[in-house]
Amino acid sequence: EVLRDGASAIYGTDAIGGVVNFILRRDYTGIEVAAETQVPEKSGGKEYRFSVLGGYGSLNKDRFNVLASLDYRKQDVLEAVQRDFSKTGILGGDVVSGTSGTSFPGDLGGFEPSLPNCNPPKSIPNPAGTSCRYDFVSDIDIIPENEQLTGLIRGQFKLNPDNVLLGEYLRAETNTLQRVAPTPNNYFMPATHPRFPAGATVINVPTFGSGGIVNFRQVPGGKRTSESEGTYERMLVELQGFASGWDYRAAVGKAKTKNKEFVRRGYMNSDVIQQGLINGLVNPFGDQSAADAAVFDAAQVDANTVTATGDVKFVDARVTKDIWQLPAGPLAMALGGEYREEKYDFIATDINAVLVNSLGIDPDSDVSGKRDVTAFFTEFSIPILKNLDMTLAGRYDKYSDFGNTTNPKVSLRYQPTQQVLVRGSFNKGFRAPTLYEIFQPFSLTFTSDNYDDPLLCPGGVAVPGASAGVVCGQQVRQRNSGPASVGLGASALQPEKSKTYTFGFVLEPMRMVSVGVDFWWIKLSNQISALQEQAIFGDPTKYAGRFVRCGQLSAAERGNIDTCLNFPAFDPIAYIDTPNENLGKLNTNGVDLSATLRFPSGPYGTFGLNLDGTYIDKFEYQREIGGEFIQNAGRYADTAPVFRWQHVLTATWRMGPWSAALANRYKSGYTDQDPQFDVGSYSTFDAAVTWTGVRNLTLTAGIKNLLDEDPPQTVQLTTFQRGYDPRFTDPRGRTFWARVSYKFF
Repeated sequence: EVLRDGASAIYGTDAIGGVVNFILRRDYTGIEVAAETQVPEKSGGKEYRFSVLGGYGSLNKDRFNVLASLDYRKQDVLEAVQRDFSKTGILGGDVVSGTSGTSFPGDLGGFEPSLPNCNPPKSIPNPAGTSCRYDFVSDIDIIPENEQLTGLIRGQFKLNPDNVLLGEYLRAETNTLQRVAPTPNNYFMPATHPRFPAGATVINVPTFGSGGIVNFRQVPGGKRTSESEGTYERMLVELQGFASGWDYRAAVGKAKTKNKEFVRRGYMNSDVIQQGLINGLVNPFGDQSAADAAVFDAAQVDANTVTATGDVKFVDARVTKDIWQLPAGPLAMALGGEYREEKYDFIATDINAVLVNSLGIDPDSDVSGKRDVTAFFTEFSIPILKNLDMTLAGRYDKYSDFGNTTNPKVSLRYQPTQQVLVRGSFNKGFRAPTLYEIFQPFSLTFTSDNYDDPLLCPGGVAVPGASAGVVCGQQVRQRNSGPASVGLGASALQPEKSKTYTFGFVLEPMRMVSVGVDFWWIKLSNQISALQEQAIFGDPTKYAGRFVRCGQLSAAERGNIDTCLNFPAFDPIAYIDTPNENLGKLNTNGVDLSATLRFPSGPYGTFGLNLDGTYIDKFEYQREIGGEFIQNAGRYADTAPVFRWQHVLTATWRMGPWSAALANRYKSGYTDQDPQFDVGSYSTFDAAVTWTGVRNLTLTAGIKNLLDEDPPQTVQLTTFQRGYDPRFTDPRGRTFWARVSYKFF
């Protein structure tokens, strides 16, 4: 069930743009086994899936039903170097934008002994030949290795002809292994080190002595490999049925989410590497001796770094009844309410103290938060005329942390003839800030884009005394946090609010043809997000307060940020401050189009054609309250593009035990992040054939991306992937897939 207009008046938070309801089977018998595989034509990215579903008992005959299912999915890794469009960050000869200034071999205070050649192909000189750049894109997994296991068991018992008791338990486990480029770091290198480069300037570094600051990527330690383990559980007891003229449903349950983060390889104990340099070991500029390699081996960290849990306990109930017979039909009413207790905990392990330069997590950043939510809603279905219906709904939500909100909805449905349907709605909505958004602990991460320090690298040229490898064309650290982490109350982050208007019609001039057009307008305020890095660096004067330099920090704070080793020789950016906050407004409008064409059955089978598409006329937003509006429709603004048009067009055929489908998925082109470039449209075709010639057996085979269309090239810098945008495309290319299922009775 898909509700395309806003539904906060019934469902509450997160229903600003509509709701998708998954309606589960209630009474299933038999056993069904299915297996599926997807194999790309090129290497990498295979996928396997297996599922089994079983049910026993009939509610009508036996008064009970038990259902259980198990689903396993395995996704193999796809590396960036396995696809031509993703294997390098150097596009169109632009060496700087898609590479990192922290390279290997490294530099010492801006002096690079490996120049002029550096160490190709991954380390290459910049166009001026003054520094080395590292092509980190080639080290990335563009599809990580992933495993998912999901199990469900549900039992139902019919207490009497009108009432059913249900119990359900769901558990899902996910494991993801992700690899990215080796860690970039700054360390002190003593002047007495046997590999201290001749010609490099010797300075006095506070707390260390004579030497210099070496900036290098820890390639000898290997790629950074992290692992995520996620577990989701939900337990539910529900009673539903009919009593005293009312249909009712009441449930009580709890849900728990637990995520554990691990580092497996490539994350170094910075204290061990630093001590190795002090002892005359570790070569930041070339091959490692056996003793150097032993330091990297000793520095490897394999440990749990973060554990985060979320718990929700809930009770909800709903009743419905026809309460009044009107001339045009019965007036129906629904009443409902719910109570939730939400809790969030974040625990950072002590190992983060030696990983702060690579992970940016404060080992003392443990936080927790909780809140209670109470809600009531009502809904009326009112037949005004035989062919005109109105729905009125309203919901009141009270949050213990930031207050309450009331959201109404009104919709009309008018069908003057069997061939014409007109509909429209207005509603208010909201999205409450999550506990994570409120209580997110301090953490340091890197910006997605590369930037020149506005003070120390104006115009892309380092000022005298500053190292270009630190201040020019670099990813800069940014500090993320929730308001509670800076001592503000939970109510400092207010909910997003929205107003949604829709108007549309459906025409069915003949039984074979149906066309739907729905116009929509959404106005949203109090966006919950962090101020975009692009905005901060785009106007460093306006956002000067967002820049925190090493000289502004205490000695203890500077000790946790390796870039600050360069202070006081020069004063680089320690981080930019980007906490979660309420930003400005967002206005968008467009139209949803749908069309269905069904041909009469003939000697060659039955054919059909279906189109679902969306055109966005306007998408504008403010970076801050009262700020100017940024236009995003058809162009890349800040962190992402908004597609003017996208659709799925599907042709179908059925004849006897055979059926087939051909689908076209299309996204229109747009102006790129660098407006001098355009990104082309992305259009792929998927084909599949199904055979059901043997009872209870279903065989399906198909090809995804039939024409082997590569993602369109983009110079976007927001994601670690370069050359294409992984958020909107499938990098696997032409992929063959097959599925077999068999049902036992």
